[in-house]
Amino acid sequence: MEVVKFANGILWGKLMTWLLLGTGVFYSIRLWIPQFHHFGHTFKVLFGSRRSEEGGITSFQALCTGLAAQVGTGNIAGVATALVSGGPGAVFWMWVTAGNYFCRGRSSPVV
Repeated sequence: MEVVKFANGILWGKLMTWLLLGTGVFYSIRLWIPQFHHFGHTFKVLFGSRRSEEGGITSFQALCTGLAAQVGTGNIAGVATALVSGGPGAVFWMWVTAGNYFCRGRSSPVV
């Protein structure tokens, strides 16, 4: 039981929060802030390619498929649980970590 408490302290403590935020900042600097740098190009490619090659999918269909794979019922239930247990502070930290880690981590393979 002590091992579980120790692991819980590491995984849900300040160390993991700083590692996630640091990883997001690292990706931002290393990739030259792609979420802002390529913002216009992203929408141009996304909405400009309405046609797909024969047997392929469009950019918009690929985006929808990728988002569907990332946002599942587990994520929705996790957000609801965080809001109930954490209150307004949970929303702030979800925005910080999502904007700092998720956007950079998801955009790095695309860019």
